[in-house]
Amino acid sequence: MKTLSRTTVLAATALAVAALIPSAQAGTAEVGAEARAQAPRTVLDVRDLAQGEPPAIAWTERRSGRTVIHGPGGTRTPVPNNVVALAPMGSGYVVQTALNRPTTVRWVAADGTPGRREWRTGHGLAVSPLGEVVAFAGRAGKVWTIDQDGDRVFRFNPVPVTGTAHAVTVAGENCKEGEGDPGTGCSIAVNGPHRAFYTSSHGIVDRVPHLRQTTTGRGRWLGGITSLSDFGSCSAMMRSWRVKWRTCDNQLSDVAPDNDHVLGTPAYADGFGPKVLDILATADGTVARTFTYARNGHSATYFDEVWEDAEHVLVVTWQDDEWAVVRLGTDGSMEYAVAPRAGSMDTRAPFQLQDR
Repeated sequence: MKTLSRTTVLAATALAVAALIPSAQAGTAEVGAEARAQAPRTVLDVRDLAQGEPPAIAWTERRSGRTVIHGPGGTRTPVPNNVVALAPMGSGYVVQTALNRPTTVRWVAADGTPGRREWRTGHGLAVSPLGEVVAFAGRAGKVWTIDQDGDRVFRFNPVPVTGTAHAVTVAGENCKEGEGDPGTGCSIAVNGPHRAFYTSSHGIVDRVPHLRQTTTGRGRWLGGITSLSDFGSCSAMMRSWRVKWRTCDNQLSDVAPDNDHVLGTPAYADGFGPKVLDILATADGTVARTFTYARNGHSATYFDEVWEDAEHVLVVTWQDDEWAVVRLGTDGSMEYAVAPRAGSMDTRAPFQLQDR
């Protein structure tokens, strides 16, 4: 791959080199407890909701020992039961399988036929904002991308980690320099066991500033964990490498398609699963809406929180021995996207949402 100057690389991938200088604390917002307390709240009680439209993104369903991917247009693609992550790519999907077997990535066609190659990887798929590139990482910091409708694979300079790496975000929709518009390639944020790095199609590898681990990103926005202990964690959101705000109330999850909001899960993860989900303003971290638990226990645990569009989040929920896919609105509305199915908390969820 062609190697350019650091200034050119970061400008091309919307990561300006000037932003590598840490921002002054005076310019960094801290999310206040008072503002958080005043945010509108909705109890995440998903019993007896109205049935809405099916998910507008891809999702898997496991039934009678078989798993299929439901596409937004009603297509059904058979895949192995041990699929743990998926992302649309061309006429098929990039899927990751695991569960008592080595974690492996491959492309599958719409009829379920596997592609010719597969890769041993760490958990997780990273997807570019428009879905044109899917990235994954593996042992010794190796990083790959699939683009061009699943027909092209690039291998990137590895990041300097011991053990297995995990791809988190992709900036750019085409990983070949000089091709397409603007033709500036792509970069991938990757987590090692102790540090976050990025590697680019220009051959540059470096640390992600300010963050110990990257947890989310879209375009110029990149968020992740700054500190972690037995009692919780603190996180920060950056724009073009500059810290815009910090919080010790949330870990940062999916960024909305219009970049206006980011999901905040609890800062401390424990037990069966989270019961509080915050919708935060990406610009300053203020809480726009909180979905919270009921003190009497009549509320759900959720998994797989993913933006469906700029105003709706899909979550896989479990409550009262039933699994469902629920659509949450930024206005506090709730409805079923996939109707409830009986199932124990001791079994794996029968539903899974695509990575975005």
